[in-house]
Amino acid sequence: MTRLPIPGSDDNNWGTILNDYLQVSLAADGALKPDAVTPAAIQDASVSGTKLQDSSITVTKLDTTGGIDGQVLTHDSSAASGIAWTAAPVTSVASKTGAVTLTKTDVNLANVDNTSDVNKPVSAAQQTALDGKVNVANGGGETFFDAGNSGASITLDLTNGNVQKLTLTGNCTITLTSPASGAFRSLLLYVFQDGTGSRTITWPASVKWGIAGAPTLSTGASKMDKILLDTVDGGTTWYGAAGPGGY
Repeated sequence: MTRLPIPGSDDNNWGTILNDYLQVSLAADGALKPDAVTPAAIQDASVSGTKLQDSSITVTKLDTTGGIDGQVLTHDSSAASGIAWTAAPVTSVASKTGAVTLTKTDVNLANVDNTSDVNKPVSAAQQTALDGKVNVANGGGETFFDAGNSGASITLDLTNGNVQKLTLTGNCTITLTSPASGAFRSLLLYVFQDGTGSRTITWPASVKWGIAGAPTLSTGASKMDKILLDTVDGGTTWYGAAGPGGY
């Protein structure tokens, strides 16, 4: 077993004994031999970052037992050694690495906009549904439309308004456009005679008047009659009724 020379003895053998002792840990050039310093020989917390030469510790010198691919050594105060193998931190996001800046497309939110409530768009289907609602502002006002003078024929379109005014300027044939089906639709028609009067209306065959039959309009100049028409099948059949007249 190698040892250091003993003062007061080992006469004439000091050099040999000392060389044998040093050769256990040192190579001929004075450098430490590989594995000369074992973990047991290193005092706890005695080696700090400032005591290590740059690049002096390589991967081959590290004990990597216990970890698996993708794990890293991190500080862990609960571990006996103070370090533990843990899952590696995120290395990429949405296939991006480095200082990552994500866009809404990266997280499948391409169609999402930070639009203020007042500027949020309404789909075509929603707008159609909204257009079909009755405006109840100021006491449930209906949409009024003045269809103007009739001439010999006129087409009344319910989309213009469900309350309309028509002035007869001659015997007139009326055509009714077909409204959207699937809901109750009605048209309140104010029929005015012009300054001459005695104008008549020929109604479309789709209008059914019931037992009373088609109404007889007031004949006096500038007189007005109310006619109510409604449908539940998109205008295939209109149900007509004469309201008060002779105004």
